Amino acid sequence: MVLYSSSPKQRLVGVAFIDRIEECDFESLWTLADANGGGVTYDELKAYVKGKKTAFGVMIQRIKIAEVQVDPKDLFANFTPPQSFLYLGPNDFPRVMRAMFPSEGSV
Repeated sequence: MVLYSSSPKQRLVGVAFIDRIEECDFESLWTLADANGGGVTYDELKAYVKGKKTAFGVMIQRIKIAEVQVDPKDLFANFTPPQSFLYLGPNDFPRVMRAMFPSEGSV
């Protein structure tokens, strides 16, 4: 998962490597978030999943901070900042990785 920092930076700043995706009810999701440092309070999470029977938790294995913070407009001519997420095409991820981690050569 490529990490984008919104205004004022507006740069690609790193990568999160996903361990797994958990599908569960709210209480189970809260237990996961609370145990793993989910970054939200009980009330914030409850409001976010209100009215949903099923919730999903993205369990992050590790984070890698970019060597170079990349302006996404340098890679994608029509880039518009995402509201929550944006899918990359099959050739996009390697290109993003090369731009953020130039010392690693071909990724």
